[in-house]
Formats: sequence, structure tokens, C-alpha cells
Amino acid sequence: MVSPEMLRRYPQFADMSEENLKELAMIATERTFAAGEVLFHEGDSADQFHVILSGEVDIQYTLGSGECRTVDTLVSGDILCWSALVAPYKDTVNGTATKDTHVVAINAGKLRELCAEDSSLGYLLMTQVVRLLAHRLEIARVQLAAT
Repeated sequence: MVSPEMLRRYPQFADMSEENLKELAMIATERTFAAGEVLFHEGDSADQFHVILSGEVDIQYTLGSGECRTVDTLVSGDILCWSALVAPYKDTVNGTATKDTHVVAINAGKLRELCAEDSSLGYLLMTQVVRLLAHRLEIARVQLAAT
């Protein structure tokens, strides 16, 4: 469990009710990953929804050649593993810590249950996910235009 006050510091949770924050805090834990450690692999079951508290995580796609290409570097406050909220609940990229990284890890199955029970919570989280995906698509577009 983490404190609801910790969650409220991050924009993804700022507009949530106190009750929602308490529910999320109950299904969340803190985790630490060492620099160079892989947090998740493309195709893994997305069983955790993460928010970076400190550190950095490279987001990488595996190309057809087997090469991993970094497409973004995420920092404090960024969401990892958005796919934990969207069927088929599989990680779509690789995530590797580039610095010692501390995250809040929220149990995805329980989070999906909370969203199903409370559509306003689900709406808030999905709005955050859509905003995140739009940003990442724009970054990919810029990278493709530069090559």
C-alpha cells in the first residue's frame, strides 16, 4: 500500500476523489529497479500499471531485425504499462531503467475491477491513457520524419 497523498502529487490522480485515491492506494506498492534492469518486455502480461516516482525508463520497440530501438525516455510522473487497462492486457513495448528507478505499481486486475465499478474513475484514467498515447504517437511521427 502507498499513501493517497503520494498519488495526489501526480497529475494523473490530482482530480480523483478522496475515495478513489484510497482505493488505488490500497492496491498499489512501491518498487525499485536498478539502472539497466528491464521492467517489462513486449508481449508480457500487463499485470501492473506504473507511475514513475523517480528515475528514467527507456521505451523500446523490437524491430523485425531483432534490434531494440529506443523511441522515448520517461521520467518522474510518467505512466508506464498503459496496456494494463486495455485488452488484451499485453505490454506493447520493452521498458528498461536507464537510472535507478522508483515506481508506484498498481495491480492491474484490481484496477480494472475498480474502473468497472466506478465509471468516473475509469473515465479519468482512460483520459490520461489517451493523452499519453497521443503524445507518444506525435513523438513517433517526429522520429519517422527525421529518418
